[in-house]
Amino acid sequence: MAADRGPGGTPGVRIDGGPAGGALTGKETALPGEERPHSHAVVSGTLWNYSAAVVASLLQLGYTAYTGRAVSAAAFGAFASALSITQLLGYFANAGLATTVLRSRELTRGLLVATVRLGLLSGLVCFALVQVTAPLWAEVWNAPETTGLLRVLGLQFLFLPVGAVSAAGLRRLQAQRAAVLVETGALAAGLLTGTLLLAAGWNPLGLAATSVTTQLGIAVLAGVLVARRLPPPGGRAGGRPGRYRELAGSSGFLAGHQLTQYVTNTVPLWAAGAMLGPVAAGYYSRATLFTGLLLTTLAAGLTRVTTPALTRVRAQPPEPSPETGPPGGREEPAVRRAATDVLLAASALSFLPFAFLAGAGAGALRLLLGPGWDEAARLVPPLCLFSAVAVVYAVGLSVDTVCGSHRRMAAAQAAAAVVTLAGAVAAIAGDSLTLLALAALAGQLGGLAVQMWKWRGHGVVEARRLWVGYAVHATLGLAAYAAGAALSRTAAGQSCPAVLLVLPAVGLAVVLCRPLRTRLPLYTVAAARGLLPLRVPDLRRGRTTRPQAQ
Repeated sequence: MAADRGPGGTPGVRIDGGPAGGALTGKETALPGEERPHSHAVVSGTLWNYSAAVVASLLQLGYTAYTGRAVSAAAFGAFASALSITQLLGYFANAGLATTVLRSRELTRGLLVATVRLGLLSGLVCFALVQVTAPLWAEVWNAPETTGLLRVLGLQFLFLPVGAVSAAGLRRLQAQRAAVLVETGALAAGLLTGTLLLAAGWNPLGLAATSVTTQLGIAVLAGVLVARRLPPPGGRAGGRPGRYRELAGSSGFLAGHQLTQYVTNTVPLWAAGAMLGPVAAGYYSRATLFTGLLLTTLAAGLTRVTTPALTRVRAQPPEPSPETGPPGGREEPAVRRAATDVLLAASALSFLPFAFLAGAGAGALRLLLGPGWDEAARLVPPLCLFSAVAVVYAVGLSVDTVCGSHRRMAAAQAAAAVVTLAGAVAAIAGDSLTLLALAALAGQLGGLAVQMWKWRGHGVVEARRLWVGYAVHATLGLAAYAAGAALSRTAAGQSCPAVLLVLPAVGLAVVLCRPLRTRLPLYTVAAARGLLPLRVPDLRRGRTTRPQAQ
């Protein structure tokens, strides 16, 4: 067992994963000191994002419970269709600028001003486009109220780019706490505004006002905070104007890719609205909103903190090696280890909670929305599977974004789009909302499969450790699903003989996992990054060593 010392002089331990996704082999080596200086910063940022997300989820659930009783399924279906159009244009308004800020090696005042100006221009174009085409979309969806909803929702484009870029700037400056407090506070103000307007009779226009108020709050608060934190423009780098052509070129592909990804994920909703009617769209949108709260929380929380962290790891000097560089364009060992660790953590943080939600979510949604939403509740299990895979796929796209591999990103997204579209066609032919949810799941699985195939060929990750880790976390997810299903049936007062087996099974799993914890992928990732005060057996000396967290 070898120890290394980080910036603070504290020793750390690297545990190499074996075939079981982290088994100790007796050949443990230390992680280079440059790989771990930001481990605790990443964890701290993630905790702030998730803590704020818990508050935001509670606010959203309360708002969903109210609107489920105050807004009809047809009206909510019209709103969901209108919202899908504005979200689609939102990717053009943002133009990949927020991601560009996150991946920037140095955030200067000139870069921020340039991104804000480009965002304002694209936002004005989107605002004008929505105002002109709103009646046409109302005819497509066969819902007259969509016109007013679109025109109100279009107002957010006047603020959305500034807010997105400013919040990304705060995160790039490692001000995660300020960013999440701004976003959570703005969301609370938006939900309150929407609730008051709905109560005053602005139904369903109050739903649209929520997004506008939220984006306005983020733009104002985040813009002020990031401007205060940036260095003064007197410096050479800070005062240098942004090169708009280079900036537009670097963010153009990201905007197009994000747009394609959104269209792919929204195809089932559009199919439900256009082919199966606004009521079907209302059912599908309610179910996706319910599962999407956790999906957005996990995916956004992970990508927002890991993208800058991976960027800094990749910018480090290469490890000493007799070779002049990675053969065949393969990534450096430090990048492969960091990317694999991030993806393993993402799989554990998504597979387990979504598996539990797949078992308990249908009953919870019926309780949340009240009577009349049984069709939406039946969509929860397949949409939970979709969301679990979508989180891992999204983090994988973040890895490819940092590595600058546009071809890998395009290939994976093309596979996801083709599979989703084919599944949607089959679902429409079968007149089934469940098939639409399964089509979305199949699309994410297709994109993930292409990702993993490309990564193995280009040496982006430690492929075997990653695949085994996915399998282990998915297996643990089966137990989480059984626990969720048993809890749901018990809470509903239904007979569930399997519930008698749940507690003994959980107890047995705890007993078995304690001695085998060093083989669990997520556990070994945390230990390798110095995040757990563990006693790890030193097989070479027959004793135990307690690594100190950095």
